[in-house]
Amino acid sequence: MIGIHSLRKTFKTGADSVQAVDRVDLQVNEKEFFVLLGLSGSGKTTLLRCVAGLERPEAGEIILGEHVVSSAERGIFITPEDRAIGMVFQSYAVWPHMTVFDNVAFPLTDGKRRLPRAKVRERVMGTLELVQLSALADRPVPFLSGGQQQRVALARALAVEPKVLLMDEPLSNLDARLREEVRDEIRGLAKKLGITVLYVTHDQVEA
Repeated sequence: MIGIHSLRKTFKTGADSVQAVDRVDLQVNEKEFFVLLGLSGSGKTTLLRCVAGLERPEAGEIILGEHVVSSAERGIFITPEDRAIGMVFQSYAVWPHMTVFDNVAFPLTDGKRRLPRAKVRERVMGTLELVQLSALADRPVPFLSGGQQQRVALARALAVEPKVLLMDEPLSNLDARLREEVRDEIRGLAKKLGITVLYVTHDQVEA
């Protein structure tokens, strides 16, 4: 489902350069929950961002399903919105001026995967039900706990019905009890929905 071959990404800072990803090969099978474990600064997030299309590698290929989405050698680079992915960030990345419903609905009303208005509510409420937030659909996001905000971010990623879900240290800002609770929910949802997950963390217990 996810094929990464000889991937390389370098960042330049003035006269210096940092090799963030150096000829990485990785294969994640369909419906597999694959955890990438490594120290901070080891290039995990950069690798994930390359898969998402948020960074453009200098070398190597990325394949999602049957499609090559990035190939420096062949000049192929598919934009993030055309990669059929969902992504959950470490910082939640929810919009504080929106309600829970509007946060989850945003990629369905304003992105390339927009739905007819009649179907948006059905999709959003169904996704919020999955993450146990349907009762809070009209609540402004700033009035949610950290765990609830992370569920909103997860719901938004799932609402587009992605084939691949990318997760960048999504639990690191939660306390120990919430980490365990949300971790179990993520694992259960991935199994229930049958999606492929690439999950990045520096925490060995979490992995």
